[in-house]
Amino acid sequence: MTSRARRARTSWLGARSILSALGGGGLLLVVVPLVAGAPWSAVGRALGAVPAVDLAALTVIWLAGLLVHTVTLRAALPGLTHRRALTLSLTGSAVSNVLPFGGAAGIALNYRMVRAWGFERPAFVAYTVVTNVWDVLVKLGLPVVSLGWLLLVGGLAPAPLVAPVVAATVALALVCVAGAAVFFQDRVAIAVGSLADRACAGVLRLLGSRREPRLAAATVRTTASCRSVVVASWRRLTVGMVGYSLLLLALLWGCLHATGGALPPAVVFAAFALERVLTLVGVTPGGAGVVEVGLVGLLVAAGGDPAGAVAGTLLYRTFTYGLEIPVGGATLAVWLVRRRSGIATSPAPAALERVPAR
Repeated sequence: MTSRARRARTSWLGARSILSALGGGGLLLVVVPLVAGAPWSAVGRALGAVPAVDLAALTVIWLAGLLVHTVTLRAALPGLTHRRALTLSLTGSAVSNVLPFGGAAGIALNYRMVRAWGFERPAFVAYTVVTNVWDVLVKLGLPVVSLGWLLLVGGLAPAPLVAPVVAATVALALVCVAGAAVFFQDRVAIAVGSLADRACAGVLRLLGSRREPRLAAATVRTTASCRSVVVASWRRLTVGMVGYSLLLLALLWGCLHATGGALPPAVVFAAFALERVLTLVGVTPGGAGVVEVGLVGLLVAAGGDPAGAVAGTLLYRTFTYGLEIPVGGATLAVWLVRRRSGIATSPAPAALERVPAR
């Protein structure tokens, strides 16, 4: 890539980041109070009335969720310690929450970290694929469970949730079928890799390159590594992700309760399920603005106090989005300092570096 092309790409990324941040800020500052029908002054009073002891309890729940999430990360990358898993989680989230479509940048940063710790590239690829697949599966499964809960308790008008739940159910089924086919059928993996080869070859030819992509073989190797991880660790993967989700649900309920926006548990769970799905939308950094509008809209439509719903949503997002940026940034700074001093680059045990293919 020429220096001119790099400058153009950097300029485009910068402009996209600014536009994305402005869009998220506009949704948050303008659309959220319109959807809720609550002025910012009322929201401020609700936030100011939250007792310090409640904030302390909510902080403990947030930290517990981060620790439980490391169970999934360690299951996907054998040899990873809880401390390093927490480092990957915090630093990756910090980058993702700052940049639009920042997941790729977070993955690139985490790759540098695990390589510095002595893990091999195939192990990290399997870790990335498996953890993201498990994350999507749980997030798409939550709306299905929430609709069932609402139907069981009755009288809570689940009609507005039907279309999103149907869409999530279809998406969940497609992800399950496609993932199972690619992970457990080498012929399907080869076919997917071959299609990717042809697509990449066409793009390279348009760019004037004669390079021949070799994605088919790489796809087979990756799926073999992922299959090994899933077969050996699916229970821990699931326990960690479900436990993390339950603690986030408790955090949302606690935030709404503290700000006067408490609702029946089934409604809070439905709102949480919607929030989890909306975090998959990467148009704005960390889904900022999009998540708040959807969450507040559902809570108010379900009969929640407008000011309390907005305040509870903002408090919840402060923990799950806002705090991750400075905490993750500080964690990254510590890692960089330790790396320069040679402390952060101690290799993983050789026997645990590789994820064996079956």
